[in-house]
Amino acid sequence: MRDDGETMATISAYHRPATLDEALALLARPDTVPLAGGTSLNPTDSPVEVVDLQAVGLDGIGAEADRLRIGATATLHALARHEATPPVVREAARRELPSTLRAMATVGGTVLSAGWESELLAALLAHDAVVHLTGPAGHEAIALGELETDPALRPADALVTSIEIATTGTAVAARVGRTPADTPIVAAVARRTPDGVVRLALSGVAAAPVLVADLDAVAALDPPGDFRGSGEYRRALALTLATRVVEEVGA
Repeated sequence: MRDDGETMATISAYHRPATLDEALALLARPDTVPLAGGTSLNPTDSPVEVVDLQAVGLDGIGAEADRLRIGATATLHALARHEATPPVVREAARRELPSTLRAMATVGGTVLSAGWESELLAALLAHDAVVHLTGPAGHEAIALGELETDPALRPADALVTSIEIATTGTAVAARVGRTPADTPIVAAVARRTPDGVVRLALSGVAAAPVLVADLDAVAALDPPGDFRGSGEYRRALALTLATRVVEEVGA
């Protein structure tokens, strides 16, 4: 048991496949779960076999024209240090976790965990993130915004292999936390694309970070509350921050 009373997963076997095909074959078996950075493993009532993805080769980061492809097992530390990472995404990756965990936590794991206060996910959303998945049925790509809104879109037998984001445009982020180093209570990221479209993303206002159409949509949000702030407080913060970043990108 953990200190919070939540049951931890019991590992009955450990596998370290060398190829993606081997990993998918193992994950097709019952009671198997993927392991990337190792910072967390979903709790389960029955023993599971762990499929370690470290040797599969999904940790590369590379620029392709005006897009950046980020391997699912690339760490937050690697993303923050890569020269082609857009500045707002780089800073959000750096702020996502303490330095010791950034060297372990993966971008794919961050996407799948869908942390509702994740500034990095908001930054990825603003940069037109697309999630690439591979499974027995083949490859498919799903916009991150759709996947965060409806996790059931990801087939249970599919593995996230990479995340692709745009590198063009101008982006600005703003946040409010209890301290400068704290996870933001609310964060806002706005990006103006080369054709003048503004993409606005927020964290801390819904079950997962979300894209919003405009400032009117921000004012209509109904955020959940917690010990760090009521829903009304979060909505007020979101509107203030969203207005600021939208103005700064020149909308």
